[in-house]
Amino acid sequence: MSHPLRRNIQALNERYLGAEGDALALEELAPVAQRFAGPGARVLEVGCGYGRNLVALASVPHATLTGCDVSAGELRKARARLASHGVPEAAVGLVQQPHDALPFRDGAFDLVVLWQVLEHVIGREAKRALLAESVRVLAPGGHLLVETPNQWFPVDYHDNKLPLVHWLLPFSVREWLTWKVRGERYHPSEYLSLPALAGLLRALPEVTRIEKRTRVYFADSYAHAWRDLGGTQTGMKRAVFALLAPVHAALAPFGGSADLFLPSLRVVWRVDKRRA
Repeated sequence: MSHPLRRNIQALNERYLGAEGDALALEELAPVAQRFAGPGARVLEVGCGYGRNLVALASVPHATLTGCDVSAGELRKARARLASHGVPEAAVGLVQQPHDALPFRDGAFDLVVLWQVLEHVIGREAKRALLAESVRVLAPGGHLLVETPNQWFPVDYHDNKLPLVHWLLPFSVREWLTWKVRGERYHPSEYLSLPALAGLLRALPEVTRIEKRTRVYFADSYAHAWRDLGGTQTGMKRAVFALLAPVHAALAPFGGSADLFLPSLRVVWRVDKRRA
């Protein structure tokens, strides 16, 4: 496989894991969280890992912040990362979660963040279960923020940057290809389309209504999304946005957007649900 492709993926991983990754989260996540987490909001990141996003979420004014993960080792890394940014230990609760539940009471949070988590949860039922738990701990009328690769984008950019493989090939072949590209064993990710994600949320028994609060790519308009494009590979993002501008213009009068086809699903939902 292409050594330049492998070097590109490794360079991106190094950027995310280092200090630049913290800056990217502040650039991409913090402004969105601040829009949907008012004063005193209770914010949870599910699958917080080594704490990159928690550093950004800690910038939300007057929020009560919690991170959870199945790995105790990742939580220790998160605590160290927060401390290195001067975030007091008492400011962020870190909780180890079991694989099949979130250890919080119903309605405990106003904003729940699932950032690059759903693609690592394999199987429709497992995804449904995680979303059900995320909605259970969300207050009625609270917001669910999701970032995950888009199944309808034609390049498997998350795992291996190869075109169409996530559409055409079985997991076993994708795992082999990704190993050849990355130079390491990596379990294939499983992606969702925007309609599939919305369908899973609407089908949850306690959900009465969901409302997509972002127009396109966390923004309230295509122009604002273009203006705020950041993170890694901004040149590629601008090229994709330019190509999809006519698609967005055609869908907008009918309530649709280019979110259907962009590389990542970056969506905030307001979730209304039955009160206990």
